[in-house]
Amino acid sequence: MTDPFAETGPALLFCPGDRPERFDKAVAAADMAVLDLEDGVAAPRRDEARMAVCDFLSRGGRAAVRPNLPTSERGRADIVALAAAGARLLLLPKTETAQEIATVAALTDAALIASVETARGALALEEICAHPAVAAVSWGPYDLAADMGARAVRDGQGVLLSPFAHIRDRLLIAAAAHGKAAIDTVTAELRDPAVIAADAASGAMLGFRAKFAIHPAQVAPIRAAYAPPAEDVARAERMLEQAGQGGAVLFEGEMVDEPMLRRARRLVAMHRAVLGGPGVRGDRRGMRQ
Repeated sequence: MTDPFAETGPALLFCPGDRPERFDKAVAAADMAVLDLEDGVAAPRRDEARMAVCDFLSRGGRAAVRPNLPTSERGRADIVALAAAGARLLLLPKTETAQEIATVAALTDAALIASVETARGALALEEICAHPAVAAVSWGPYDLAADMGARAVRDGQGVLLSPFAHIRDRLLIAAAAHGKAAIDTVTAELRDPAVIAADAASGAMLGFRAKFAIHPAQVAPIRAAYAPPAEDVARAERMLEQAGQGGAVLFEGEMVDEPMLRRARRLVAMHRAVLGGPGVRGDRRGMRQ
């Protein structure tokens, strides 16, 4: 499956689905808007939110959407309505089994981001990442903490506690093993801007393709963290130009081969994506919209 984030910048901004007056602003503010029908909307307003999001999409609006749980009646109704409205990218909350993904895939041809947010989901990471309908995977430490009964997600310095860091690492490895994009979770700690900066820098260094944001103020730090340094981009471009079709070559005093060239290609692609501006690009048949 084509990577839906290959040409999209790294900042994915959530917007409540019951606030249609904010939809265009969210699309303009970030690299991709994620219109939320689930936890970001009070339960009595979720049907209203579905109608607002479907209206936006049917009029040509471009955004990913998070429906309610696909195992629920409301979630299935969301997915059917979103498919009719032309949704091309869905973020599935609290994914726990490959069967849930198969159920959604039978209702829509949209690309799917599976989000692992429970202990059961964490145990099923491999099968979730392996499912052919999944284009990308993400995770949610705050729901996972509630599921586990953990009192906190981070220590006093803002660093993820060990179980949550462990799941984050496992997700990166499972996503890479199955050729899926890994999307880092939101940073809920808004009072300390150093936490979002550290989270974004860590994710970019480890190989996440993008990161979710819950406030427009988080977009700039995410973009800054994921933007490769100019000197690294210039060196990668020189390396790729000299290497041509690949193979081992001597480059600026260093022997480089295909793994290093792959990293160089990815770095150049991320540079172009960060500079490329907002917008959802695509669907499962080539990720183009």
